[in-house]
Amino acid sequence: MPLGRHEGAPGFVLRDLRGEERRLPEKGSVLLVFYKVSCPTCQLTLPFIGRMHRAYGSALSFLGVGQDPPEEVSLFAERYRLDFPQLPEPPPYEVSSAYEVQVVPTLYLIEEGRILRVEESFVKSSLASLNEELARRAGTDPLPLFEGVSVPPFKPG
Repeated sequence: MPLGRHEGAPGFVLRDLRGEERRLPEKGSVLLVFYKVSCPTCQLTLPFIGRMHRAYGSALSFLGVGQDPPEEVSLFAERYRLDFPQLPEPPPYEVSSAYEVQVVPTLYLIEEGRILRVEESFVKSSLASLNEELARRAGTDPLPLFEGVSVPPFKPG
């Protein structure tokens, strides 16, 4: 099981695709997204995360942790329009282990260093609920996240 709600979010330092050190923000909210480039469920989920970032990114931080080499993470981010910081995580995946990630994608909504919400795999209703929560935090109407696309109700990671 991944770390649960109300637990402390482990701090970390990883380098982004430009080589700059990134840390878990101590203040504010962050959506932390663990994924693997070759994962079909991640390929389904991450474009929706990108859309949420474009809609709500001014209200909270988004960080992607790709369990792949930097070159692959960069191509993945470009292909799926992920314009938030991507942090390639090399083996032995210490950050993923600290968060007890067992499947990808795994999403953590964190505020002030506390885990508020955890989502695993692709669950359409859960992603819609997350979209509504992020819109509330941003003080705006929810993005029509699935408009014009057909997606399954569930896809395991």
